[in-house]
Amino acid sequence: MADARVEWDMDALQRAAGKDDGVEAALAQATSSIIAAANALSSGFRTGLYHRDHMSPAVGDTQAAYDGNVEDHGKGNVGIVYTANYAAQKDNMQNNTLLKAKG
Repeated sequence: MADARVEWDMDALQRAAGKDDGVEAALAQATSSIIAAANALSSGFRTGLYHRDHMSPAVGDTQAAYDGNVEDHGKGNVGIVYTANYAAQKDNMQNNTLLKAKG
């Protein structure tokens, strides 16, 4: 029996898979799903009230908001989900919301 050797051109494979419209659509759908899950997980979280220099009006009492997008990074597309405001940063720090939303 003859020996066979297979060599993969990983750069070409990544370029082909990362630029395909079907891959980009699936990535956009997965990113949207994670954004929705993060916003749902943090729906009860609100920041406290803070008085700057002990003066009114108070600031805060904001609900966490998460956002994201799909970006082209040369060899392929990348889905990114991020904290869109300070309340989301605090919620993510205290509760690991993005990690939980990823599943």
